[in-house]
Amino acid sequence: MKLINLLVPALLLLAVACKHKPKEPAVATTQDSTENKSYLPVADFIRNDITRVDSFAGGIMRKITVDGKKKDSNFIQLPAFHQLASQFILPELDSASFHEHFKESSLMDETTEMIQFIYSGKVGEWPLRNVMVYINPSLANDQVNRVYMEKDFNSGDTTVQQRFTWKMGEYFYITTVKQPKTGPAVTTIDKVIWDPEYFAE
Repeated sequence: MKLINLLVPALLLLAVACKHKPKEPAVATTQDSTENKSYLPVADFIRNDITRVDSFAGGIMRKITVDGKKKDSNFIQLPAFHQLASQFILPELDSASFHEHFKESSLMDETTEMIQFIYSGKVGEWPLRNVMVYINPSLANDQVNRVYMEKDFNSGDTTVQQRFTWKMGEYFYITTVKQPKTGPAVTTIDKVIWDPEYFAE
């Protein structure tokens, strides 16, 4: 009887202690998972494709168009290719900066049947405004199809808009629109192609 009298209060105390157990660890785990959310490694996708271009000895063609008129078309060597491709490896794409200054959203484009990951800049004064990654979904292995970026800035009294498109395994091009304070805008398209299928475009 004495044993029962001792056990009942002890069990009551244990039940009360469990009922009022703090839930702080669960909240902390949720916050950590949000803070550690990983964004797509956009710069790495481009670097990997540059490495693939390095691995073969095929021709690389560069085409320059100004205001809709072809100005130049010639084959270039790897050093020139690397110099032009480096324009896509923007400092804003560094993982720490990218996570801090861009917000991510995604959608499924029913027309192209691709998943789009959209990164919008949070900081108004940053030149890089938007980044979009298009992915072909697959049961086996999702494939990055292309990367698109928008960059706006001022150079002296000229407003510059740049649109970067990198098509994996095929080509990239940069469209630059320069609008001086006085005078007409000038649009330049600089396209670099390493898939022979697109040389004639």
